[in-house]
Amino acid sequence: MIAALTHTVSADNLGYSKAHPLIIGVDMDYAPLEYVDAEGIAQGLDVEFTKELMKRLDIPFIYAPNTWENISHDVLGGKVDLGMMVYSPYRKDITNYSRAVFRLYYQILYRKGQQGGKRFDVRNLAGKSIAYMSSRPVTDTLTKAGAQTCIVTDLHKAVRDVSAGKYDAVICFRYQAAYLIDKYKIDNLTAEDLTLTPREYCYVGHDRQLIEAINGQLDAMEADGTIERIYGLSITSQFARLTIPDWVWWLIGGLVLAMLTVVIIQQRIAGKRIQREMERAQQSEQLKGYFLSNMSHALRTPLNAIIGFSDLMINSSDEDMSREERVQLLELINGNGLQLLHFINELLSLSDIEGKQQLFDRVVTNIDLEMSNFASECRMQLKEGVELRLEEPAGGVRALVDINLMRMVVMHLLDNAVAHTKEGHITLSYRVQDNGLYVEVTDTGEGLPPQLKENIFALLSDKNTFVQDETPGLGLSICKAIIDRSKGWIGASDNTTDGRGTSVWFWVPVKILN
Repeated sequence: MIAALTHTVSADNLGYSKAHPLIIGVDMDYAPLEYVDAEGIAQGLDVEFTKELMKRLDIPFIYAPNTWENISHDVLGGKVDLGMMVYSPYRKDITNYSRAVFRLYYQILYRKGQQGGKRFDVRNLAGKSIAYMSSRPVTDTLTKAGAQTCIVTDLHKAVRDVSAGKYDAVICFRYQAAYLIDKYKIDNLTAEDLTLTPREYCYVGHDRQLIEAINGQLDAMEADGTIERIYGLSITSQFARLTIPDWVWWLIGGLVLAMLTVVIIQQRIAGKRIQREMERAQQSEQLKGYFLSNMSHALRTPLNAIIGFSDLMINSSDEDMSREERVQLLELINGNGLQLLHFINELLSLSDIEGKQQLFDRVVTNIDLEMSNFASECRMQLKEGVELRLEEPAGGVRALVDINLMRMVVMHLLDNAVAHTKEGHITLSYRVQDNGLYVEVTDTGEGLPPQLKENIFALLSDKNTFVQDETPGLGLSICKAIIDRSKGWIGASDNTTDGRGTSVWFWVPVKILN
């Protein structure tokens, strides 16, 4: 016996009445959406939802159950007024579809271990026997994939047949897979989502006015949560039951692990950088102490001489000091004043070089001509018996350099050599080397003082580099500052085994134009 559910007739029920109720087609075996129980009564989520929908529309209706093979023909042929079907673009011109009640997502069911640990997807279905209920999109997909298509009319039996090994897999909607596995307590099947376009589950019928009325109610039923309440999370929120492939979890885990590794590495690098900065700060404080101590000594020496000699002249009468002695003291005062002025100028030069952001003004320079000029200028200062040699590379050198800074460095190295060489020779040599300019000044002079050999370029910044008998200059420190800012190297060494003679060299990267 088929139960008929009716409702009160009103003027706005679109022409349906108790005498002529709306006929709704129901699939007899499409659980859990639609089915007929042992007593012949229509059951299922669709039945419950349609009951609520017709109540809101105030339309009397009855259910007309039929088999799955015939239900679509009954709806499309007009034997029933309304049914629920998956939207088909091939039928949209011969009937009317409502807006989607919800969307259906495809899954493929197959036996565990069947793929050797691999999962089914549309790329590896070639040659596989796949059971499914008739669907043109599924047929097209399987045909393109080279699968063996097996259309069935009883999905319940098809799922059991896959479990028993008759088919390689069966394709159905996600909610059907979960329902059938649970119903038949099947434990050897696993489900995986397929990358097929989700299908819209709609009301369908020939009465356009009825479909439009249903659309209005569906919007309201979605807004007030009725669709969610009746169909539940298993249907309307199927993403919550989405089966995420193992490779996705491995990928997420790998990304998280990689991010943690990067964070740990960055923390360690930052920690080492902070440690280096702390050590550099401590060293800077220590060097600043040495620098101030040595500089104050260097300043006091000529100042004491100037004050002492001037006091002597002030407190001496003409009878106590001859004119020649006064001239000699004035010369000493003048000499110490010039020495003090030179030292202060060097200090200002060093501060200026280290503070400038834009230090270089590189221009095209004839290196051979400039080196020749440097040598000629120094030859006028040589002591008697000392020779200055210039060793030039064959072919000449032209490069982009800051000529003022190059002059400052080369002339200071030559001036040092001239000041400390009383016999023998001084050699200025240069050449192109390793995409840069290599310059060396070698002399046969006094050699490096023992206390300066370890740190000759850090005068006034090392407690062991102060020369007690002479006022140390900042010239080499200035040279090193310039070379460091040029991203080059500078060095010095004794020239012979007996400590006589010095060799000072530097290399800077420059663009050679030859």
